[in-house]
Amino acid sequence: MISIVIPTYNEKKNISKIINNLKKIKITNEVIFVDDHSSDGTFNEIVKYKSKKIKGYLRASLKKDLSKSVFFGVKKAKYNNILVMDCDLQHNPIYINKMWTKYKSSNLDLVVANRFGVQKIIGNLGLLRSLVSLSTISIINFIFGKKTQDPLSGFFLCKKSIILKYRKSFFLCGYKILFDIIYNGDQNLNIGQQDIIFNRRQSEKSKFNLRIIAIFIKQMIFTKFVAKSK
Repeated sequence: MISIVIPTYNEKKNISKIINNLKKIKITNEVIFVDDHSSDGTFNEIVKYKSKKIKGYLRASLKKDLSKSVFFGVKKAKYNNILVMDCDLQHNPIYINKMWTKYKSSNLDLVVANRFGVQKIIGNLGLLRSLVSLSTISIINFIFGKKTQDPLSGFFLCKKSIILKYRKSFFLCGYKILFDIIYNGDQNLNIGQQDIIFNRRQSEKSKFNLRIIAIFIKQMIFTKFVAKSK
């Protein structure tokens, strides 16, 4: 059984689409939306679909933060297997079954959806963002060691315990909680990956900007000089 955690901010047009897609995935037992005080009515849209299976929460803090929203959703989850994905449909739900099969058959702690396996260079990120991501991953591999091909992915399946147990050692700020899990948490994780095609965004706007890059630089500094000394 899987609890799916989806952080949202200004994704009103995508709510119905992703819910309809997730309904086709039989192993999905719970879908948790955590909204970061969207200004476009996203949370009101989520409320329309709330049921025993579809849940929606408005995070109390007015400060927007994807990592904190994901952690909030994980704490609310009923099941011990957590799948985190974005709401923008760039993470295609058709990969969930494949990720689950690898997760169970190989007794993995974590399965990462890898954006650079099928479309190795550009994919559907666009040239500039692909180059930024690939350059950052190369830096990560050099400084911290390579543990997976895409440590910046926002689409992954893992055991709930590897998030909750190591919360105090996480940076837990910004948009790269997977990096926290891999490099600031349990250092003996059994990690697998599923190559995916990263879809183009069809509705709403990307949240990627210079602020996100700046926060992640702080996260790497924290990981290098602070986390291991705690």
